[in-house]
Amino acid sequence: AGTSMHARVVFASSSSSRAHSPHRAWHIDDASTTTRTMSARLPPLTTLEGVLFDLDGTLCDSDPVHFEVFDDMFTAHGVCAPTGLTHDFFAAHIAGRANVDIFTEAFYPNLTPAEREALAEDKERAFREKLLSRELPKANGLDALLRALDMNGVKTCVVTNAPRANAEAMLARLGLREYFGVDRLVIGSECVRAKPNPDPYLEGLKRIGLTSSKKCVAFEDSPAGARAAVAANIPVVGILSSQNAEALMSAGCALCVKDFATPELFDAFGAAVPE
Repeated sequence: AGTSMHARVVFASSSSSRAHSPHRAWHIDDASTTTRTMSARLPPLTTLEGVLFDLDGTLCDSDPVHFEVFDDMFTAHGVCAPTGLTHDFFAAHIAGRANVDIFTEAFYPNLTPAEREALAEDKERAFREKLLSRELPKANGLDALLRALDMNGVKTCVVTNAPRANAEAMLARLGLREYFGVDRLVIGSECVRAKPNPDPYLEGLKRIGLTSSKKCVAFEDSPAGARAAVAANIPVVGILSSQNAEALMSAGCALCVKDFATPELFDAFGAAVPE
């Protein structure tokens, strides 16, 4: 799949100020922007041995469905009253976080821990139900990238804070199980600590048989996820699906791109865009 040559791409820079893109619903502006001097720490594609992918907002555009479910639930419980859930609040406090960090006493002071846990389960059940009647588009360029990685023997794994039932449902719906089998799916809540801690990404490295992060790259769309990968010493590429570049760069991303078909991503890898 192709992409506009005006697709936004931002490289990490230690000197110049970062461009800030206005938050517009779930999609970052496509307006052209000056490419930064690259200090990206990506291994060459020819030496790459593993790629770890976040799921929600990275492999697919699922955040709008999550937003709807949280909005309904927050409204019912008076959270974020009187304005209701906003996209800025969602991006700052929900996206990429584990349920244990979302369904907290701060949001639900009148509920017991058991009731908050049950509410989290209700939320995920509602998400899966909505998912049945919604399109779940893959990220642009994903199929071509996965084929290229597979042809070159690069191992792939999904590392997500989504509950296992959600992750299994999304991967099946996306038709991606051939790349991410049972042993290539790491669930944050099944680790000692979920993202933003490094444990899920360290487990991801083990799943693909790597003892070092030097020949691996992670793709993330949230600051919490990016911080987790950075803490595991894995270079991170930020996907601009729901967050702006400034937020992702501040979390440690080496560079940010609109999607997997952005030519500058493959410039950083020293390779041509796969077809």
